[in-house]
Amino acid sequence: MLVGGVVEQDLYSLGGEGLVLVYPRSERKVTSVVGQGWAPKGATIDWYTARHKDLDGEGLDPAVIPGAIHAALTVLEKWGTMSFEQVSARAIEYARDGFPLRPRTAASIEGNLDFFKKWPGNQRYWLKPDGSMYKPGETIKLPTLAHTLTLMVEAERAAASKGRAAGVVAARDRFYKGDIAREMVAFLKQHQAPFELDDFAEFFAKIEEPATTNYRGYQVYKHSFGSQGPVLLETLNILENFDLKSMKRNSAEYIHTIIEALKLGYADRDSYYGDPAFVQTPGEGLLSKAYAKQRAALIDPKHASRGFIAGNPMAFDSKVKEWKYWAANIADGTKSGGPAPDAEPIRGTIKDTTHISVIDKEGNIFDATPSGGWIGGAVILGNTGIGMSVRGEQFWLDPTRAAQLRPRSRPRYTLTPSIVLRDGQPFMAIGTPGGDNQDQTILQAFLNVVEFWNDWYPNLHEAFEWPRVQTLHFFGSFWPHNAGFNRLNVEAPISDEVFKELQARGHNASRVRAQSISSCATAVLIDPASGNRIAGADPRRDCYAMAY
Repeated sequence: MLVGGVVEQDLYSLGGEGLVLVYPRSERKVTSVVGQGWAPKGATIDWYTARHKDLDGEGLDPAVIPGAIHAALTVLEKWGTMSFEQVSARAIEYARDGFPLRPRTAASIEGNLDFFKKWPGNQRYWLKPDGSMYKPGETIKLPTLAHTLTLMVEAERAAASKGRAAGVVAARDRFYKGDIAREMVAFLKQHQAPFELDDFAEFFAKIEEPATTNYRGYQVYKHSFGSQGPVLLETLNILENFDLKSMKRNSAEYIHTIIEALKLGYADRDSYYGDPAFVQTPGEGLLSKAYAKQRAALIDPKHASRGFIAGNPMAFDSKVKEWKYWAANIADGTKSGGPAPDAEPIRGTIKDTTHISVIDKEGNIFDATPSGGWIGGAVILGNTGIGMSVRGEQFWLDPTRAAQLRPRSRPRYTLTPSIVLRDGQPFMAIGTPGGDNQDQTILQAFLNVVEFWNDWYPNLHEAFEWPRVQTLHFFGSFWPHNAGFNRLNVEAPISDEVFKELQARGHNASRVRAQSISSCATAVLIDPASGNRIAGADPRRDCYAMAY
């Protein structure tokens, strides 16, 4: 995570967020680490409306506390074996001594030159001293970021006598409570952003129980309802009521069924999910098999739904019986007008996400989806080299919404790693970039693996190369939360016959080029027969599978 936050800042930087699932073999359970930053105490809906501000994804208005460093060091503290100095050494080396600029990173810099003009610190950080751009392949150095990481190493060394874990905590505390935090807050105050030192000092990466469901013997784990992760779980519960294998992979019937199930899951996401510190989501009901059966009965096998209507999970929940926030009840979303959400938060800049799936020889699993703090939108805070996350763009400035902005709340985040156990044993770690598209990608990749095993085994890459589809039938998580009701993107290798049949069923389908639905699944699984690790990487991005 640390090296990626240095050399791939078009995807993620150390000022962004890091959402992690871990499965320590010794504990035999999955744990969530929520490295999603929160809004400052001074951030209220009234504060924004009084100043005629919104949460468009650049600058300091949508800024939240950086969460990735807290998450990474929390995992290292509790489950690691190495020091922060050891795990950060390569990241510091690249920042201090330089690294060759990737073409994609160079393109992101070029696409943000106008943004840099508003923030001179970003110009100094990303451009040459004469103001010109680095070309792809040229060596770029980030000395201020190297200095910040080195200060954290110094704090760890000073606490070394207290033990490895205490040293990691000391490094983390210097970032959130010490001189690094003070410099970040001084810059934020200079620019009238509503942050105080205690917004950093009191921040923590939450450790919590993940949400989970069982799909045909596979126990699937996601971050809970502060994320969009349970969309995958509810959708799997709905699909368990159908014989997908008999439909044949990527037939019109198969695609129609999974898309209609996703529509139901997204309607519930946009209605019921929010920061669990503020919102009591009816999670038991949403993930109930009986509720899923009720939702599955709404799927018309021959007609695409244009409605966007939440269910009533409270009827299946023992704790939550009433709902005080907005719930979707749109009979025909296609009449609502307005532009559709982007597949990813790309608006003339390059913003993205990365993913890391690891299973070691003992069966320990680390599955992380870091993102945010991008070149496109993140302001470099003083001389720290830290680009401030703009994940606040996933809040709603609407007091009727569960996912609304509140002081010290965390936005309902799209980042959604996944771990799968089979018969209580580690089976797979999987994830992807892609904003709202993440769980659609994971759903299709997971179904390819478990429903159509014999079609790809043992070449996991093949399961990820198969053509995919993408619904936009939801309110986009990114500001301004546009909706794309009934829109469906279909990758070109899917046959004309299937495409026309989807149109005949009422989907507003668009043909897109092969492998252009740009989320990219990366996964490692353990072959139940041999115990061998099999890794797979999606060709839609710069994804890699490695063994060592």
